[in-house]
Amino acid sequence: MADRSLRARPEFWPVLLLSVALVAVLGGWGSATYLERTRREPPCTRRTELRIAAAPSIAPPARLVARELTTRDRCLDVVVEARESADVLRDLARATPGGTGTGATPPPATAPAATPTAPPDAWLPESTLWLRRARAAGAFQVPAEGVSVASTPVVLSLDERSAARLGSRERPLGWAGLVAARRPPLHVVLPDPTNSPLGFGALVGVRALADSAQPTAGAAGAAAIMRRLASRTVALPGEAPPAPTGPGAAESAVVSTEQAILLDAADGGTRQVAVYPPKPVPGPDYPYAVLATGARREGAAALLRGLLAAEGTAALTGHGLRTTTGGPPAGIPAGRGIRTDGYPPAALPAETDAAALLDAWGGVHISARMLAVLDISGSMAARLPGSTQTRLSATIRAAQGGARLLLDTTELGVWAFSTDLDGERDYREVVPVGPVGPRRAEIVAALDRVRVKPNGATGLYDTTLAAYRDATRNWTAGRINMVLVLTDGKDDNASGISRAELLRELAGLRDKRRPVPILFIGVGPEIDPAELDQIARATGGRVALTRQPSGIQQIFFTALAEFSCLPPECRR
Repeated sequence: MADRSLRARPEFWPVLLLSVALVAVLGGWGSATYLERTRREPPCTRRTELRIAAAPSIAPPARLVARELTTRDRCLDVVVEARESADVLRDLARATPGGTGTGATPPPATAPAATPTAPPDAWLPESTLWLRRARAAGAFQVPAEGVSVASTPVVLSLDERSAARLGSRERPLGWAGLVAARRPPLHVVLPDPTNSPLGFGALVGVRALADSAQPTAGAAGAAAIMRRLASRTVALPGEAPPAPTGPGAAESAVVSTEQAILLDAADGGTRQVAVYPPKPVPGPDYPYAVLATGARREGAAALLRGLLAAEGTAALTGHGLRTTTGGPPAGIPAGRGIRTDGYPPAALPAETDAAALLDAWGGVHISARMLAVLDISGSMAARLPGSTQTRLSATIRAAQGGARLLLDTTELGVWAFSTDLDGERDYREVVPVGPVGPRRAEIVAALDRVRVKPNGATGLYDTTLAAYRDATRNWTAGRINMVLVLTDGKDDNASGISRAELLRELAGLRDKRRPVPILFIGVGPEIDPAELDQIARATGGRVALTRQPSGIQQIFFTALAEFSCLPPECRR
């Protein structure tokens, strides 16, 4: 009733008509303005699409900056992928001509062939250490140094209750009492320094602690501390450590980062307290490395500028990171021990000094980087005398038993070979090289699925050369680097390289300062010991022969003991 009376009142019609006219004028003006602006802005003749590989700890703020960049530049698409730096390094090395023998990524034996991952347009790993490792693996498209966009200190992370029990105002917590003490009050969990920038930074801190405590015997003191840390080393940050024993068994301190403690606090996790080293040690410096060329290179550089701008810095510090000069992160909670002042990051040691430190670590915590190569040619289906096992099944069983005994931090990869397994290539990957600890069951299961190639010949020479190239390209300091070849015959691939060519190539690849011996385990009567011995000696390796399944296992376990020995105690 009220609505009808209002519509009947004539004094409201002029107001209504004026309102309609105003809306029409404003709409027309807006449309004209939009069309005029659209005519002034040139259309995208070509869109630029970028892929950025970023460490998981920096990927979220990098995505925020990328989103802002693409909002301003409508011709640019940026995808930031959170990827572990070790995986990116592996892809970059394989994309380099000569990587894994042919420059292509070998598909797993237990899965259909997949298209190799294309290199990203820019890489944002946690540490410059990853750039160094990429170049050492032959990925020379990666610069030796990137542009740092953020930092975060390496710290010890303690449960709040442990920190309250062990520290006081009169005697605050410190690395000297937690890391360097002869009888530490709790266990310290260390990410593998050969695989983790955090673990490497902790080693630098260990050496500094030893030097300050006993300058004349710093190396010996550092070795003693490393030896105590070895039993609680994990392959990857965040991995569960071995079951603790002894004092403080229910508690531990973990080598971590300031950012990890802040993010844990933001997520409402367990209350952790940060304990800083006496002096800053090298930690994550997040170097931005542009890898693309042409228009994509300019787009990648634009994202770098965005990360370094004020808005980018705000996104990074809002995610628990510090600035490149050590400026504090945003929103520091009370009671976590987080420093609110500046904390300038420490520079990495020179490459020679870093290698020497990792070699010292390797002397007290021996783990291997081993590429195991299994013969699956047709003759491996033959039964072993007095046994129900075939040559391959016995070899697989021994390999599985060995995988169960390897240190968690040992890096193991498995190839299978015959002839023409992948096009004209004689080998294919069964398990990529990586830490055994988190993948032990996966490795055992993958070996279980390996089968003989019926009527397959033995492409021994081509495969041995490819495996040796892969091992020398990816040689890792602080580890026993080795190629293990298990075979039952001599090379009979008519289209492959000759033995003379193989020996010449091996001689050119061998570097006595970075040894990679080949150990041949020969199974069956068709083995030519002289042939294998000539190849093994060219790399500083050796040959072992057996006809019985028990012999395979004995040789394999003897080889594992050899992997656990460094000169001068052992001679290779």
